[in-house]
Amino acid sequence: MALVIGHRTARALAAENSLEGIRAAKRCLADYVHVDVRLSRDGKLVLMHDDSVDRTTDGKGMVQDLNCIELKAIRAGNEPVPTLAEALSLAEELGVVVEMKEEGLEALVADVVPKEKSIITSSYHASLREIKEISDLKTGIIITSLPIKPVELALWADADAIFPEKVNPRLFKEAHQKGLEVYPGVVNTVAQAAWLLRLGADGLVTDDPCLIREALDQPVKATGQSNCEYYPCHHFEGQDCTHCFCPLYPCRDEELGRFVRTKRGKRFWSCIDCKLVHRPIVAKYLAEHPESTTEELKALAD
Repeated sequence: MALVIGHRTARALAAENSLEGIRAAKRCLADYVHVDVRLSRDGKLVLMHDDSVDRTTDGKGMVQDLNCIELKAIRAGNEPVPTLAEALSLAEELGVVVEMKEEGLEALVADVVPKEKSIITSSYHASLREIKEISDLKTGIIITSLPIKPVELALWADADAIFPEKVNPRLFKEAHQKGLEVYPGVVNTVAQAAWLLRLGADGLVTDDPCLIREALDQPVKATGQSNCEYYPCHHFEGQDCTHCFCPLYPCRDEELGRFVRTKRGKRFWSCIDCKLVHRPIVAKYLAEHPESTTEELKALAD
């Protein structure tokens, strides 16, 4: 069963990075709650996404310029800005995803975050590598674009998971092949959740854990002849629907697809005419060998 992870505690339901948000995530039966952490002037880990408190509290100033007492005097929602220790205590049975928003927090985070049901994330991949050197905590790299080799970035950081903002089918195939979990975010619609579950998401990061909890509790429906409005999309008998989301995309093999332009002028690779990966013998081989190339598969089909 895929996990539901409340983003910035549950920012669609309560103030972000707040104790209220943790309570909301609990009510929604989320599996994990995600929090952002920064360091106060006096060395306390506090929940805050931005480098200043201006946007999310009734206060003003940079987090690094305020001590914990000053931060406690301002409010995130209806309560004072929480410390990481307070958030961990309230979370209790909830898992916690702790995102380090700054470098240099590794030892402080490793000292207070429990090993069980915790994941440390960051866009600073070197920091996650250091977390692995000093602790047994589970880690996950954050990627906000879709680099050419995201799995290699995760392996370099010695991470256990990838938290991507953008995905394609190949990412899930390659990550799972290397034993990495994939938690896309931020997912705030049922349709998007259903699509990502079909691709193989291990969990979804969402602002609204109640909405996505309901979606994830529904059984995932495999696409096939019996339930696809487009079948037969490739107009030949006996086609296999396993690769409606092709793990080779975009293969850029001109025998299988072509670049097209949308009405707005965007250029993208289209494989709507490709029949190769929908042939049962090829689909079976590709499922067992996701690292296959188009040349291998074409030879198999001949």
